[in-house]
Amino acid sequence: MRILIAGGGLQGLSCGDSLGREHETSIVAADLMVRKSRHFKHVYNDVRSTDDSLFELLEQEHFDVLIPVTDMSTPFISKDKNHIEQKYGTKCGVPDYELVYQVEDKSRFMRFCEENDIPHPKTLAIEVSNISEVAKTIGFPALIKPDYSVGARGITKVNNKEELKRLLPDVIQKYGSCTLQEFIDNREYYFNVMLYRDRQGVFVAHTISKIVRMYPIGAGSSSCCITIEDDDLLRICEDCLDKLGWVGMADFDVLQRTDNGEYKIIEINPRVPASLRAAAVSGVNFPQIIAYDTLGKEIPRFTYKPGKVLRYLGIDIMWLLKSPRRFSTKPCWLHFFGQNIFYQDIYGNDLSTWWTWLVEGIGKIGNRNKRMR
Repeated sequence: MRILIAGGGLQGLSCGDSLGREHETSIVAADLMVRKSRHFKHVYNDVRSTDDSLFELLEQEHFDVLIPVTDMSTPFISKDKNHIEQKYGTKCGVPDYELVYQVEDKSRFMRFCEENDIPHPKTLAIEVSNISEVAKTIGFPALIKPDYSVGARGITKVNNKEELKRLLPDVIQKYGSCTLQEFIDNREYYFNVMLYRDRQGVFVAHTISKIVRMYPIGAGSSSCCITIEDDDLLRICEDCLDKLGWVGMADFDVLQRTDNGEYKIIEINPRVPASLRAAAVSGVNFPQIIAYDTLGKEIPRFTYKPGKVLRYLGIDIMWLLKSPRRFSTKPCWLHFFGQNIFYQDIYGNDLSTWWTWLVEGIGKIGNRNKRMR
């Protein structure tokens, strides 16, 4: 099977690790870690996953499956899914665009949750002209959240109306339309739920990660997570996908209130996440599931084995430098090795990643926007 991954980063690297042993896997990416990886037969670093150069590649070479893995490539390929499949004979491992459209705009997805009784934080669209009305409904503290952003970019905590009036115009100018969302007071952990729902509405695989360290602290990407089982959380996410009529891969971010333990879904990504390796080390190979289901083949079954620790050492170092919990965190930050400890950015079977993560990590330290990915 010839598979093309559209987009790089850690999710692209993890897809290559999951697919490369059994399939001929290539990738459209330019980041250093992917370029140096041995997981891919070809790395097309002169091709972009969101413009005509991708179509030119598909014209020149045949691939059985195209899997987008980034926030930019997923909607781009989803929109052109029928065109790509009909013209190039390449199946697209991505949900149909009417589903991607429903969740890619955070404000639109929160309205869907409100209308369908799905647990979520109170959220309203906000503009400079309706600050007082929205602030009265949501209350404080609250979060300004761009409708379209990557990772934690643009998310801004405000503690009162004066801060909201001062900070909102700048966030809108940089990121476009925004919502105001109630602040869920839990800076110590959140959850990531990966699910695959097939065309018959059957959930064929899942992985749940509890993110116990993140950077930036309190509202950032996972630097350390533990895979767990949680039937209540799983049921809430499955119910959401059932109501959406979802087909394909979905990645949830979920908060839990510290006062009453309620779960609140904050977003869905219609693609594999950067922490995809948490599923792989726990026995679930989502890229294979996507590839086989996309081609209409029998979906392989995997046994989920939770209890695995996944660290992203590059940003876990930054967490250590900034966190007041550095000596009380569990699992212990200094516990580097063990049967159930794995790394998001270091692969034992691909030694190039041992130094390229350091080069990229150093670059991120000096660039706030990249650190927020």
